[in-house]
Amino acid sequence: MVGMRIDDGGGWMSDWARDSVHDWIRGLKEWGLWLMGDSPLPARRPRLMLFATVVVAALLSVGVVAAYRSPALRTQATAHRPAPGAAPALPYMAAGPATAASKAPARTSTTMATAPAYGTRSPSGRRGSRNGQAVVGSAAASTGTGTTSTTPAASNHQAVSAPQSAPTSVVPPTSVAPSAVPKLDSPAAGLTAPSAPTNARASAGVGSARVTWTAPSSNQNLNVTGYNVYVGTRRGGEGAVPVNASPVTVTSFVVSGLAAGTPHYFTVRAVNAAGVSSPSNETSAVPSTAYKMVGSLSGPVVGMASNPGGTGYWLVNSLGQISTHGAVTSFGSTSSLQLNAPIEALVATPDGQGYWEVARDGGVFAFGDARFYGSMGGTPLNAPVVGLTPTLDGKGYWEVAADGGVFAFGDAQFYGSTGGWRLNRPVVGMALDASGGGYWEVASDGGIFAFGNATFAGSTVRQGSSSPAVGMALDPATNGYWVVADNGTVSNFGGAPFEGPDATVPLNAPIAGMNVDQVTGGYWLVSWDGGIFAFGAPFFGAG
Repeated sequence: MVGMRIDDGGGWMSDWARDSVHDWIRGLKEWGLWLMGDSPLPARRPRLMLFATVVVAALLSVGVVAAYRSPALRTQATAHRPAPGAAPALPYMAAGPATAASKAPARTSTTMATAPAYGTRSPSGRRGSRNGQAVVGSAAASTGTGTTSTTPAASNHQAVSAPQSAPTSVVPPTSVAPSAVPKLDSPAAGLTAPSAPTNARASAGVGSARVTWTAPSSNQNLNVTGYNVYVGTRRGGEGAVPVNASPVTVTSFVVSGLAAGTPHYFTVRAVNAAGVSSPSNETSAVPSTAYKMVGSLSGPVVGMASNPGGTGYWLVNSLGQISTHGAVTSFGSTSSLQLNAPIEALVATPDGQGYWEVARDGGVFAFGDARFYGSMGGTPLNAPVVGLTPTLDGKGYWEVAADGGVFAFGDAQFYGSTGGWRLNRPVVGMALDASGGGYWEVASDGGIFAFGNATFAGSTVRQGSSSPAVGMALDPATNGYWVVADNGTVSNFGGAPFEGPDATVPLNAPIAGMNVDQVTGGYWLVSWDGGIFAFGAPFFGAG
């Protein structure tokens, strides 16, 4: 049919070609009617035409495949194919210099690879710990179980079982797999294993011991990246696997879970990319069943509060007994009551003429001009209460639980919480923003969660400390905050001044918390044995 033009008007088209096309179209119609059941099977001619159509289509397909497989065509196609992983170049895309944003690695949300101490509950609408922090912090960062799902009968508080707003920061997950002596296939060129740490010492605690040491005296080209601590129950019998989950980046470590009354022996080894040092000198300690108190209170001391004039402070133990120091008055205590749960914290009223004690079951006890506005006492909780923070006018307060759940009473407003999130580590405390319109929560891994007007200014999650955070406090002058760890390390954020300590202080008992001197801007640290450490604040006595 070369040279022919199909034209219904005749002229250039032969009768044979026109009739063939018409027969082909008619045959297709007959096959279509047959397929729909509206006509009998087509006659012989339409059958032959359908067969010819199928053969032609098959030949065309074979030709297309053969052309594609032709070496010449394949070479041409390869020349224009972009490199693996490269974005195809488009006519309107110009290659420009890489920006800082384009170079930055994708920011990932840290969620909880490690289950919190109080169990976990599937978060609604989200995943993991958010780790309290600081990526957040972690988020998964950092990781809690949510607040109680039952609203107490009291009508003057707000009990919330799910977060109303997402935390500002989240904590990255941390590995808990034991790290034995590193196995190195090829030590870094030019590196040698570090020399041994020196001056190892151990101080006994309740079922624990704090081991401290001095870094290797000669550090040229050693690049120490951390330390491993080894323990045994006989002299020279330290185990081959360190008790720390990952190399310790500071020069102290608390070994917990030890049998009281049994001598324990410790050595420390330094670690770098080339290997592990020889052991330090051996040191020992005998964990006790109770702290040796330094004052009138029996142990353990769990908190302190100061008056706004900066002239004194109160200490409280787990029984609720109060001791006074400086120019403050005792307004009463729970020492004569039979408690359902131990006291967890002590908080003074804004005018310093009263205080509240809060127990782990959420019970609140008011003394002096402090008023009772409700509590979680008697209500089933997913996690114990770990702190209480009053409003600026003292006409309300918030309770915070270990899962980050926040309970508001009196004129306190709820601004959000990590309740319902899965945290990397439990929450250990909270602090009120200077405006009174927000608050922070701090987790034991140092992760910070900010709600309401509170601004996230940093956390200790990425500092690699082996000592857990035990609390935080607001600096009212800058609206920054401090985070304190149980080894006495204080970290400052958002303009809060650092007052000390400048070095790790040997402790007979872990730090329980901190309190701010509103006059000098300094702070006090209180330990479980009643010891008081004053930094930029006056000392009024211990225990």
